[in-house]
Amino acid sequence: MKQLTCPLDGKPCEADCPDRYHDQPEGGCALTTAPELGAQIIDFGGGNVGMMFLPGGGADGR
Repeated sequence: MKQLTCPLDGKPCEADCPDRYHDQPEGGCALTTAPELGAQIIDFGGGNVGMMFLPGGGADGR
């Protein structure tokens, strides 16, 4: 099974991450799902992140 990676550090999702989906053994959270939906993840530092959705930035390129 392929482990999802965190878009912040590029490492596999940690088993004890408080944001991890509980029903997906491969990991994942809102930060791994958002890019699949076309969002850009922005790391503001200090544990603060943002998601920016732009027109035409969807996963299918439209």
